[in-house]
Amino acid sequence: MYFFILTCTFFSILFFQLPFFFRYVILGTGHIIVQNFIQIIYHSKSIRNRILIFTLSAILGMCLLISLFSYYIFRHYLQNTLIQSTETSLRLLSESMDNSIDEVYRLVRYCQTDSNIANYIEHNPNPGSVLSVSTYDSFYEECSRNSSYNYMPRIAIVSQEHYLQVVTATYSSTADLATLIPELPYYEELLTADDYDFSPGIVSDPFHRAGRKVLPVIRPITYQYNNRQAGYLFIEISADLFTIPLKDYSCPSDSFLYLSIAGHTYIYENGGLQEFTPEYSILDDLSTYSLTGTTQISKIHSATMGEQILVTTPLNMPDCYLSQSISHAERTNQAVLFMGILACILIGILSIGVVLMLLMNRMITVPVSRLQTRMVRIAGGDFSRDPSVEWEHELGDIGRGINDLSENVSELMEKRLEDEKQKQDLEYKMLQSQINPHFLYNTLNSIKWMATIQGATGISEMTTSLSRLLKSISKGTSLLIDIREELSLLENYFTIQSYRYGGTITMDIQVDNESLYNSEIIKFTLQPLVENAIFHGIEPKGCAGHIRIHVGYETSDNTEKIRIDVTDDGVGMTADKAAQVLRSNDDSSADFFREIGVSNVHKRLQYQFGAEYGITIESKEGEYTTMSIHIPNIPLHNNETVSSETISSENT
Repeated sequence: MYFFILTCTFFSILFFQLPFFFRYVILGTGHIIVQNFIQIIYHSKSIRNRILIFTLSAILGMCLLISLFSYYIFRHYLQNTLIQSTETSLRLLSESMDNSIDEVYRLVRYCQTDSNIANYIEHNPNPGSVLSVSTYDSFYEECSRNSSYNYMPRIAIVSQEHYLQVVTATYSSTADLATLIPELPYYEELLTADDYDFSPGIVSDPFHRAGRKVLPVIRPITYQYNNRQAGYLFIEISADLFTIPLKDYSCPSDSFLYLSIAGHTYIYENGGLQEFTPEYSILDDLSTYSLTGTTQISKIHSATMGEQILVTTPLNMPDCYLSQSISHAERTNQAVLFMGILACILIGILSIGVVLMLLMNRMITVPVSRLQTRMVRIAGGDFSRDPSVEWEHELGDIGRGINDLSENVSELMEKRLEDEKQKQDLEYKMLQSQINPHFLYNTLNSIKWMATIQGATGISEMTTSLSRLLKSISKGTSLLIDIREELSLLENYFTIQSYRYGGTITMDIQVDNESLYNSEIIKFTLQPLVENAIFHGIEPKGCAGHIRIHVGYETSDNTEKIRIDVTDDGVGMTADKAAQVLRSNDDSSADFFREIGVSNVHKRLQYQFGAEYGITIESKEGEYTTMSIHIPNIPLHNNETVSSETISSENT
């Protein structure tokens, strides 16, 4: 088994190294195997076998997931580590080269700013003159103090006709530099460049017989008092400036070092730089792994070297870079070490999983088998209690539940018979309750027609209004209705009250927008408020009164709401009385009955729509009272509500 886990780990890691086509074939085959495995589990009738198979599958699946997850983590870590290690090494190598290059730059700045050299350039003295000798001595002394002197085989200051030259011992002097240098193919380009220009790359020394490799530098020297060119500085930088640090650089055998200078690419081989033309394609940009923002990291693919990770760091030279490819051998060695560690971990997980599997089988399979036996006995008609299945764990709770169920079966059967009898009685009472309202509607309708025949229009209108109200109460089953129907019910109620008070009380309704008619409201919201206005506002006044209903929009907390104002010109009330109307009150006397009704409406609105909605009261003693209903603007979509037009047509 341990060998199996080790083998699975190895092949899982190897799997991700395969080409896409082979991975696709393997996944397809694996899908078929898993599908057949699931079929085996599904058709297995033994729960013990299912538990064993599922547990084993879970352990193996967990091991596989751990392997894959660990592989991805390790690959990311290894790649990140190798990239950063290579980057650090290249930065140290580049800093060594940059120090030498900076010394070359320092010598160039000295030649361009030294007053002795400027005086020599301006007077253009003959060789052997006092000025020439003194200038040469100071120039040579400065060159010899420069730490990069050994990397500069030839340094020349050229005036209009003459020149001063410093060469190393291994290089021979040239008597006609002032004539030969302007003939170089790159002379004009380097001299007129705004900054240092290394576009020629590493070339053969034109003034040396062996043709040693050098990097030419040509910079102008101007007059002291104007910006006109008086002469120029010619320096040859030996390729040893790059190759000597590279010789001391530790690099794996399958890793390659590249030097790029102004579009020229060189590979370091056998202690020297060989120019070649790179042919590769960039697969991915990995610069996010860089420790600094200057290093460029890319995954490339070439026909000769395959897939590589290339780390590139810039040098202190325009358009010059140092690059290194990451070793495959080192990555492979690290991967093998990781596989060994991962295999040990997976073996430990598997051992623990096997023990847990055996314990789970003993803890679950045996109790389930006994519960199964108990269910068979119940199916056979044995409803007696079995204490042996009541363990002190979750399966014991199931056993107790089965015992409780078996004891209550007969009681449930008797209760079902009783419920059926009660259902029949309830259906009979419902038929009776439907007959009584129907008889009442027919009686009110007969009174209406008799009043019409006898010319008693008031009796007819009151009977019609009462019939509509009773029909709405008994027939309407929906809690919410639209405002149109609520206003219709209110008009029916007010018709009865207007006849009761001999027409001394009037009411008008104003709706700002037709769309308000379709908004939802709780049934019989307005009637208690109008009733309160009549009995507590207008009636105590002892004279005629008027009630005004206004339906409109209001905006609160950036939300459009509906506000319905019920205003009467009655006796009004104090602020304490207004607050008392909206509070619950335990006093059940007749004086407070209708106030409790307003409080109930307020609570119904808050229960239905939220605490920010309900009723507010504004009143002034002896003048008026306004009860305002605040509800959300919600269109009603309810087919169960009964409109006033339907009620009217039914009465007709």
